[in-house]
Amino acid sequence: MAKGVSCLLDGRSATASATFNPHPSFPPTSTFPPLLSALATTRPTRMGSDSEKSSRLNQKSLGVTNRIWLLLAFFLSLVVFTRLILPTDVNNTRHRLLSLDLKPKNYLNITDGNLMPFSFCPALGPGDELTSKYDPVALAKTRFHTGSGARIQRVISKALSGLPVTISVVGGSVSACHGAGDDPLSPHCYPSRFFNWWNSVFPHPASELTNGAMRRTNSAYFAFCNAHHIPDVTDLVIIELDVDDANGQVAMDEFELLIRSILLRPDQPAVLILGHFSPQSAQANGFSGPDHWHSLVAQFYDVPHISIKPLLYPDYMTNPSLVDRYFVDPILANVAGHEVLADILVSYFQSQVCAAWGALTGASHELLPSLSSPIFIDNNVKQPTDARGLFGGVAQRKGAAGAAAPENDWTDPDGGSNVNLNPLPFLEPNLKAPSLHQNLRVPPVRISTRPADLETHPFVEVAPYCVSANDLVNPLPLSMFEGSGWAAFHPRPGSADLSSHAHYFYTSLPTSKLRVSIQVSGGDVGIYYVKEPSSRVGLGSAVECWVDDNYAGAVVIENAAQVGELTPALEVIDRHVTSGSHFVECQLMGEEDDRNIPAFRIIGIFAT
Repeated sequence: MAKGVSCLLDGRSATASATFNPHPSFPPTSTFPPLLSALATTRPTRMGSDSEKSSRLNQKSLGVTNRIWLLLAFFLSLVVFTRLILPTDVNNTRHRLLSLDLKPKNYLNITDGNLMPFSFCPALGPGDELTSKYDPVALAKTRFHTGSGARIQRVISKALSGLPVTISVVGGSVSACHGAGDDPLSPHCYPSRFFNWWNSVFPHPASELTNGAMRRTNSAYFAFCNAHHIPDVTDLVIIELDVDDANGQVAMDEFELLIRSILLRPDQPAVLILGHFSPQSAQANGFSGPDHWHSLVAQFYDVPHISIKPLLYPDYMTNPSLVDRYFVDPILANVAGHEVLADILVSYFQSQVCAAWGALTGASHELLPSLSSPIFIDNNVKQPTDARGLFGGVAQRKGAAGAAAPENDWTDPDGGSNVNLNPLPFLEPNLKAPSLHQNLRVPPVRISTRPADLETHPFVEVAPYCVSANDLVNPLPLSMFEGSGWAAFHPRPGSADLSSHAHYFYTSLPTSKLRVSIQVSGGDVGIYYVKEPSSRVGLGSAVECWVDDNYAGAVVIENAAQVGELTPALEVIDRHVTSGSHFVECQLMGEEDDRNIPAFRIIGIFAT
């Protein structure tokens, strides 16, 4: 480097000498005047400097040219800069693998048939640690409705075979971990606590937990838009809305639609209703709250319903302050409250695991056939002949994790074939679900359906359809809003709380009209909008909405209400709409030149 600088200085001094010498002595052959000679002298100097810089960029460090290192440094600095200025999208925490170093365990590959692999069996017995923490009788009371447990047993059978399980959660503020970490997958909240227990019993690195809960959201939203919050394929859906829904028939209908639509999914997941207890609900309703209506739905659809109410309600009635240690406020559970929720989930599933193991070993016969068994009405289906392993053939299919090598077919002394008379209740993932026994199918009618209703309007199966501003995967195209006076509001990623009304369509221009296409199956069409406090918006604003050209049947919806905060609400605008494609139009009411009307917010347009 010193030599290069020396040459550069020599060149500059030579240039100065050639330029300012009053009596230069040029070679005889030179025809350049003094000024041009100076320029000719300086030009090679600049070229030498450029070539030197180029040579520095071409030099190698650690086998890579400096030019590449410079580009890499620029790229890394750009990445760091963008991560610093852009907020983090919190929605990414809703669905992730929590354990990556787990080794799958196939309980059906154990050779000792007398070995009990579960220390907590029998449930609520001496080996159950939860009985030392809670009264066993109170724990038993937490199971409001158990039903047949058919779909739950399918999930447990899959886990016993050493296969991964996907668990999904749908709920309100409690399930969204509001007040106990504010992270849907916070380790302090019941979804992660239960999932950690599940992995301790059924370890598998591919098991997943997804949390689609949203704050201040109830069945009115999830009944139509649950597919936006549950993966396409899941094994178990836990629904926690006992303190979020209203206490009445309308809310029960919405909750029923939620349960029914999940049970009808092609992947046929198991559904479990988890009940939270809140002092506010007990103060308003006594013992008969929304969970009473949810238990009716659980009984009608053979879905288990468990709740922490039997553990906390007696203490609350004795002295309300006795349960304060479980709550952040009159509704939200704190870390201790989430621990109780996780414990009753664990207690219920421990009982189901013990029942499944007892049925498989022949120690108990209380377990009914699960949905994964080949349950045909005629009972004449051929049983699988490729089962091997534990208990004389009760094991996984060939190719499953831990499956034994195929053996030659054999015949029993009575001339029978190697048909397994007590097959493992497990359905391989790639197999089509068998035809279900009629008592295990989704009922062909709704809870409130009467024979006379079927004569007037034959039953049509529901297929909830949701056009929601929360749908960021398939949003409405911007072209639908051009020239309509309506717009879509989306907060910055990472800046909004996990509530259903964080995203919405809105307008404050009277006569502005929004038109949205929908698909109808069951016949009901509704608008999910935001009620606003009258103290803030005064008389508020209103829209009139109708289906297709049925303007005469338009329904007026006002947003001003006696509420303390922004509150989502559902308004049904039409019923018994024929199946197929339709459109909904909503127009803001008022004089066209009035610019003082508060904005009207629509979260979604729904149909069954």
